[in-house]
Amino acid sequence: MNLEKTLIITLDDFIFDLYKIKNKIWDRIESEHQVEISEQFRMAYYDAHLEKREKLGREYPKIAPFFNEVELTFNEMIDNGKVQINNEHLAYLTQWSRVYQLIYCTNLKLDRMKKLLDLFKIDYENTHIISAKQVLNSKPEGDIYLKVARLLNIKANTLTVIDSTLNGIQAAYLANTKGLFLAQFHEANATIKKFAYAHFKQSHDLNEYVLNLINQSE
Repeated sequence: MNLEKTLIITLDDFIFDLYKIKNKIWDRIESEHQVEISEQFRMAYYDAHLEKREKLGREYPKIAPFFNEVELTFNEMIDNGKVQINNEHLAYLTQWSRVYQLIYCTNLKLDRMKKLLDLFKIDYENTHIISAKQVLNSKPEGDIYLKVARLLNIKANTLTVIDSTLNGIQAAYLANTKGLFLAQFHEANATIKKFAYAHFKQSHDLNEYVLNLINQSE
């Protein structure tokens, strides 16, 4: 298999709406407790590993007491199937699977993500799924993508990663992969542009780029 044909997708946001779910929980807490929760904080917290969250807790002491509540509510909503799927992006996966080896990543526990996939009847039988819970350091460290490289016995710089969060695109950068940032929830700021190999405002532009990338490698 051509090494350029490996594409990593974080399912949490590309297919499901998990960032939006957590954002709604923060919106409720902000309203109920009259505490300001900035977009910068939400981005930094969303898929960060425990150590970074602890650091954020020290930086945002007024928000820290709500961390456990947010995580419990978030997991309950996922377990109860209160999520939506992006059918346009799901169609892209079908298209890309014809020319790429797809690897799915998630920040959830592996069994929790598989239950979601089963619920929405999304086939993953022939696809590797890697959870951030399976590595020592979650995002923004690059461990999850380095694990993929080891799994496939290839160099990390041959991998292309699609992600929509600051921590995810930073992890792709630190792992020396090609990180493609899609602005699903927020625009690519200076920090994201620093870490991203390329960035896109619209899904169809990302799709065109991904298909052109495979053509260039042949």
